[in-house]
Amino acid sequence: MKIRPLLAVLPLLALPLSAEGIKFREVSKAWGIDFHHHNAASGQWFMPESVVGGVVMFDFDGDGDQDLFFVDAGPLPGYTGEAPRSRLFRNDGNGHFTDWTEKSGIKLAWYGGGGAAADVDGDGDLDLFVTGFGGVQLFRNNGDGTFTDVTKQAGISDPLWSSSAAFADIDNDGDLDLLVINYVDFTLANNPLCGDPKRKLRGYCHPDVYHGQPVQLFRNRGNGTFEDATQAVGLAGIAGPGLAVSFGDVDNDGWQDFYVANDNKPNFLLHNKGNGTFEDISVLSGTAIGEPGHPEAGMGVDMGDYDGDGLLDIVVTNYELETNGLYRNLGGGTFIDSRSPAGIAEPSLLFLAFGVAFADFDQDGDIDLVIADGNIEPNAAQLLEGSTYAQRNLVFENLGNGKFREDKATGMDGVRVHRGLAVGDLDGDGDLDVALNNLNEPCEVYENTSAGGHWLQVDFAAPSGNRFGIGARLELEAAGLKKQIRDVKAGSSYASQNALTVHFGLGKAGKVDRLTVRRPGKVQVFEGLPVDRTIVVE
Repeated sequence: MKIRPLLAVLPLLALPLSAEGIKFREVSKAWGIDFHHHNAASGQWFMPESVVGGVVMFDFDGDGDQDLFFVDAGPLPGYTGEAPRSRLFRNDGNGHFTDWTEKSGIKLAWYGGGGAAADVDGDGDLDLFVTGFGGVQLFRNNGDGTFTDVTKQAGISDPLWSSSAAFADIDNDGDLDLLVINYVDFTLANNPLCGDPKRKLRGYCHPDVYHGQPVQLFRNRGNGTFEDATQAVGLAGIAGPGLAVSFGDVDNDGWQDFYVANDNKPNFLLHNKGNGTFEDISVLSGTAIGEPGHPEAGMGVDMGDYDGDGLLDIVVTNYELETNGLYRNLGGGTFIDSRSPAGIAEPSLLFLAFGVAFADFDQDGDIDLVIADGNIEPNAAQLLEGSTYAQRNLVFENLGNGKFREDKATGMDGVRVHRGLAVGDLDGDGDLDVALNNLNEPCEVYENTSAGGHWLQVDFAAPSGNRFGIGARLELEAAGLKKQIRDVKAGSSYASQNALTVHFGLGKAGKVDRLTVRRPGKVQVFEGLPVDRTIVVE
């Protein structure tokens, strides 16, 4: 284990906990992050225009700080505007980012959607996978700041409209497999008139106009190439209008399960049986449909233990007038939708939500909640009274008793058409910042300025195989706090990925009593760790 040096700003973090709550300030331009998304709309109401735009937070150059990749769309028939271009921003480590796009060699061949990052070939650096309409791409990190498109060589093929993706070691063999979530069978030739014909208002078609598409599981052969193992792992027939996915060990058995948010169809919870196959426990678990008693328009998803009972809970973002779902894990493979008693239902009623993340923004020892909002329809106000196209985001502070309180004065007040959302420590000061990709608008990056408590961050540097610890379970114990758990995951939110560095808020605790790290076949325990540090587990 290594401990990284204390940064110069850390004395500020030792101040008493503030009663001011969670605070942010928008810093994209100040930090040199200049990205504008293009959905390539031309007035023909092609469905992909309405939902794209992920963001990936990952350390592509291995220098210890988090870089940002914003996924742009691509050309569509009739579009004459500025050419869409996905962009990679390198963190210079001094509060500034450099546009690294041209140097990186990353160039999308398709209409981009979202992304995820992991070391698929075990060479010690993070590779990049991008979903989209028309195809997918895997970019191998060459270790010198450049990437090479190796999609064909890697054996990955998906001509469907893919929305989100995630990496996980599903069979605990030490290398990372890839799950791709596909949406609906829309094509440019199959684009019927939708909206309100009586008022001659055009709109994007409801997903029920089309058919949901199957998930695809690509198993890593151990050398950075993949084979389609969808049927072999028991996922044949698992199909729906999928928009988001998150892996996590929901039953604490040491195997990675996953959850898919489906648009207006029941959501999926797939349990890893530990023998190389999955079983569908969506209905039996209580996570297929939520509190209203019918399928909802699932857009984004994340897993985290919000109530401190040692079990991963699931948050799902939904359409306006539906409210967002929160499935509390009861153990034994069962959940209960606790959106109303937890206090997140009513505040989300009038918002259409996409990206979402559990994160301890005020560093008090429990995970808060941030949600990216933005409508589908540009003429939303005409189609539904009281609706809006651009919307503000939602930030919920965890009160530590199983309940959340919406904090409306966080400074995260940009009113835009938000889509992808990712969380991580972008400025190296120990607290969690937020990056947002916004549909057909400039991105937003929010620096966390909360006067929070102490913290600990954990990175991994394994000598081979799954070097970044994806799928590892971390358990932290500190005086005065409930035990905290985190799973390292590559891909969640909506078409996005948080930083792989694991973050714990510690409140007023002056040390970490015990940190337990669980990986397949290995358990490591560290005691008496100092606070306000990033440690590296080797």
